[in-house]
Amino acid sequence: MEDLLKVSNLNTEFKSDYGSKPALNNISFNIKEGEVLALVGESGSGKTVTSLSIMGLLPNNASVENGEIKLLSKKNKEINILNLSDEKHNEIRGNDISMVFQEPMTCLNPTMTVGEQILEVIIRHKKISKINAKKEMIGLLELVEIPDPIQRSIEYPHQLSGGMRQRIMIAIALACSPKLIIADEPTSALDVTIQAQLLELLKKLKNSIVTKTSILFITHDLGIVKELADRVIVMYQGKIVEEGNVLDVFENPKHSYTNNLIQSLPEFKIEKRKQNKIIKKETNNKNIILSIKNLYKEFPVDKGIFKQSSESVKAVQNVSLNVRQNKILGLVGESGSGKSTLGKTIIKLIEPTSGKINFKNQDISNFNRQKMQNIRQKIQMIFQDPFASLNPRKNILDTLMEPILVHKLMKKNEATEYIKQIIHDVGLPIESLIRFPHEFSGGQRQRIGIARALVLKPEFIIADEPVSALDVSIQAQVLNLLETIKETYNLTMIFISHDLSVIEYFCDEVAVMYLGHIVEMAPVNELFSNPKHSYTKALLSAVPKVKAKKTNKILIKGDIPSPINPPSGCVFRTRCPNPTHDCKEGNIQMGLIEVSPNHWVDQCCVNCH
Repeated sequence: MEDLLKVSNLNTEFKSDYGSKPALNNISFNIKEGEVLALVGESGSGKTVTSLSIMGLLPNNASVENGEIKLLSKKNKEINILNLSDEKHNEIRGNDISMVFQEPMTCLNPTMTVGEQILEVIIRHKKISKINAKKEMIGLLELVEIPDPIQRSIEYPHQLSGGMRQRIMIAIALACSPKLIIADEPTSALDVTIQAQLLELLKKLKNSIVTKTSILFITHDLGIVKELADRVIVMYQGKIVEEGNVLDVFENPKHSYTNNLIQSLPEFKIEKRKQNKIIKKETNNKNIILSIKNLYKEFPVDKGIFKQSSESVKAVQNVSLNVRQNKILGLVGESGSGKSTLGKTIIKLIEPTSGKINFKNQDISNFNRQKMQNIRQKIQMIFQDPFASLNPRKNILDTLMEPILVHKLMKKNEATEYIKQIIHDVGLPIESLIRFPHEFSGGQRQRIGIARALVLKPEFIIADEPVSALDVSIQAQVLNLLETIKETYNLTMIFISHDLSVIEYFCDEVAVMYLGHIVEMAPVNELFSNPKHSYTKALLSAVPKVKAKKTNKILIKGDIPSPINPPSGCVFRTRCPNPTHDCKEGNIQMGLIEVSPNHWVDQCCVNCH
């Protein structure tokens, strides 16, 4: 096969008042016709800068200093992209080469229907009538598997789900049958089930005789690379450190960075973790520290100028669960399933609508703010985004000092020494205490968030997606830290995540949530080896893994329904791959039943296979 794109000795720099900083250092690679090349690496490695350099979309403070980028055009002419004028560059963008961005909501025009936006690209680059252009537009929507394409074409971006918007971006990219598509983290903002749908679509496009398109796929997810790509390039600090066939690189990495990146994945640590659990099993305390019974949380939806409404968002519905002392319970599910709301309701940052919350044999459901202050000393929360939860005007010492003084745990001079010990325990130098949140990396800020939760000497921690925004190697460090902290401080935890690999590695027990309901709950080994609910099976099959052999995925069609108007009966029936007649008709009510010791499944799904 002929080379479609050749990048040679590419150097890109960013300029600031403090001088120039190299972002790419002598990058060289090629993409063949019909090939999928993956570009992987952590944040700041230069992946996105590479794509923007190729597209000619670098920001004003960045420039390509030297190198060549040659593209084989549709006319089979080799073009040096870096020598093109802005006018010529606009001609090849969308026509010969196009791009799918990470966040479609920021790229799609909110004032135009999605059909108009696809038409705009077709009409700009093709000399065809508007009627034929509309036919092509509908054909593209069908190609990317948009249901009811004619209706969807007259809708605006905000009316579509995240997965649907990303399909629209792919349709726009394919509008003029480009020879190369650059996809920059197109699945990273999507839930695992929607990601699985999109990956299946990309595989179909990759193998399609109609499209014949090469793809430069940028991602930090090595499992996706294993599923989709032919070759992989590993980047680190603006340089290519390894390149080769996907299987060769993953099975026999030559560079230490590549090896460390692969070994940082939770799936490579799970067996060791399981062995440790088996050894410790008999020593674990089985006392229940937290018990939740029939918990509901609904948010009224304001309508009209008088804000009167009979509708509500049904965020948490009839949830009952127990958390045992010194155990980690994982809460997993898609966005909108109610995980974070449940976590905040337990700690009463959000008041429950009804139900019982029992902490250490004490019913805290109706506790007022004053009574909850003593409880919050014992139950702390680690938030997903530490930058948003840390005060930017306070240094780290003041941030950690404040809760100690509020709860009157100790005097200020004692507290300073105590904080130094905590900051040491979370793996940060003592000098960190005089710095401010913006001076730290994402991983360091998450360590500060953990320290902030630990200063009150809690017995119970709710960790809400604490590693989801971190690179894989930093994620591994934070998970190792949380594991050490749990043992050192004798903690019990609820760990909220959408990443099943992390849940399998880190947790003792798992509760799967869907549309406000717990649909399955079991010890982690039991749930991952013997899932019973169709939703759990689909979640597990959708997770891309580096080690896994190719298997048939259980694809869930469509998006999660609105929590304002959830389906009657079983809330999963509209997406269930094998519903019974009664389930499909909404005749079966939800409720957990025990199918084996400590393994609970929604009664509706027991009959759906």
